[in-house]
Amino acid sequence: MKRMVLATLVVTLLLTANNLFAQGRNSQMELYGGVGIPLGPEGFKDFYKLGLSLNAQYVFFASPSLGIPIFVGYERFTVDSDAIGEASAGDLVGLELFDSQGNVIGQVVDGRIDADGSASTIKFGIGLRPYLTQPEAPTQFFLFGTATFNLLKQKSEITGGSYTGSDFSGNEQIFDLTEDDIISIYGGTESKVDDEKFGLAGGAGIEIPAGSSLNLIIQGLFNIIFTEDEKTTFLGVTAGLVF
Repeated sequence: MKRMVLATLVVTLLLTANNLFAQGRNSQMELYGGVGIPLGPEGFKDFYKLGLSLNAQYVFFASPSLGIPIFVGYERFTVDSDAIGEASAGDLVGLELFDSQGNVIGQVVDGRIDADGSASTIKFGIGLRPYLTQPEAPTQFFLFGTATFNLLKQKSEITGGSYTGSDFSGNEQIFDLTEDDIISIYGGTESKVDDEKFGLAGGAGIEIPAGSSLNLIIQGLFNIIFTEDEKTTFLGVTAGLVF
């Protein structure tokens, strides 16, 4: 219900504002895509790869030097399984090994887990875009600030792994991590998040001519999402077309 209300509000604002403010510059539609760079917290920065960023944006103008963009965007990041594998030895090394009677016979000296997963957000926003150049200049420089509403989804899964155990005589053997091992050490094999959070974004960009009726736009946008434990941050670097 909240999502329907938000979508209705955005459309109403778009139609009303376009009629009220259109002056000096023509309103414009923008489509652009690029990469998202995880910045924080550490679990996001260290264990997720560069992501995909896709955006659609409509900009109307309150004045020749101030645009008001209304946009929807999508970012998706996938788990870096190699980074998780390299870091996971610290969770396993030093764990005790037991025989069938429950006696300690050694400890884990090396190991890794295999993991898969992704994190994504669908975001809606409205903001301000002050221009630093005159309206008639062929190349336009601008700043950008916006408030966002984010629909967050995250899923991670430990799919397996292995560890090396050494007994008190120094004999080593490699074992596969069982589901029981994973549950005992990590509390479960799968984690899911489905949430809605507000955020902020700010950055800068450039718009240059790319034809008689098209412009090329390039921008960088620093995103903050107010997640519960620590703020989630990432940088979006995108390029696209202005219609």
